[in-house]
Formats: sequence, C-alpha cells, structure tokens
Amino acid sequence: MALDDRTAQEHLTPEARRGLLRAFTDRMLLKITAMDDPEDMPSVERAVRVAAVIECIYSRCDRAAPDPFQQQAERARQESEAIKARVALANTLEWGEKRRRDLGPWWDAAQNATQNAAALPTPQPASAGTPAPAGASALKRSRAEVDNIDYTGAILKARADLGLTAPSAKKPPPPA
Repeated sequence: MALDDRTAQEHLTPEARRGLLRAFTDRMLLKITAMDDPEDMPSVERAVRVAAVIECIYSRCDRAAPDPFQQQAERARQESEAIKARVALANTLEWGEKRRRDLGPWWDAAQNATQNAAALPTPQPASAGTPAPAGASALKRSRAEVDNIDYTGAILKARADLGLTAPSAKKPPPPA
C-alpha cells in the first residue's frame, strides 16, 4: 500500500479543516481543565501558554468561518443582478421583435440590402511586380472612411421592388 503524501489541504475542504481543528482544540481544552491546578510558577506559566494557544486556535477558527449573513447578502445581490440582466435581455428582445413587426417589409428590405452590400467584391491590392491600378489610392484610405457604406441605392431599389413611392422632395409650406 502506497503512502498518501498529500497534505490536509488537498484532502479536506476549508470547512472540514476548521471543524477538525475546532474538535482538536475542544479536546485540548477538556484535557487542560481535567488537570490539577498548578502549584508553582513554572506550571502556572505553562498552563497560561497552553490556554493562550487554545484561545488563539479558537480565534483563528472563528475568524476563518464565513459569516452566514454576509453570504446571504451576497447571494441575494447576485440573484438580484441576474434578475435585472434577464429583464434587460427580455426587454431588448421584445423591443427588437416589436421593431421588426412594426417595420414589416422595410425590415426585410433592409436585411436584403445589407446582405447585397456584403456580397459586393472588394478590390484586391496590387502585387509588388504589377503596376498599381488607378484606384489604388482608394485602398490607402483610412479604415474609418472605408467602413462608411452608402445604402441609398439599395433603399431606393427596395422601395421600387416593394412598390413603394419615394417621399416627395417638396416641403409643405409653413403654417400661416
């Protein structure tokens, strides 16, 4: 049979270690109270040192024990945060569904327009051996400029596909 060389910390949970340490200290306290009263100064000093060690061990066990009220408060705070997160997610999903339902065909047209814009081919940079095409300077623009995509054409096409009329360019006269 092989010897188990793991430490007590690897075997036991913190609660189990505290329980065993407290039980050992209880046995120490029972043994010291069963002893006769010290009669000379060295035995008094020894008894005081033993009592101080016992008190120190009890104190350490009590300090290391988690506060049940603090654990309850933390658990309640975490549950509250989880509920708030679920409510926020439900509201966001409900808002998105309402928006999709309210926009109806416009929503579908916008989805198609974004898919069509994403399917457009992107120009490839020229290799080192070939001359740069005329539009090569456009490739050197900053990313912020390239990310701005004009969807006006896609929106006009979606309007035409859906049979919708374009808004009139004339503004109504101001009220008199």
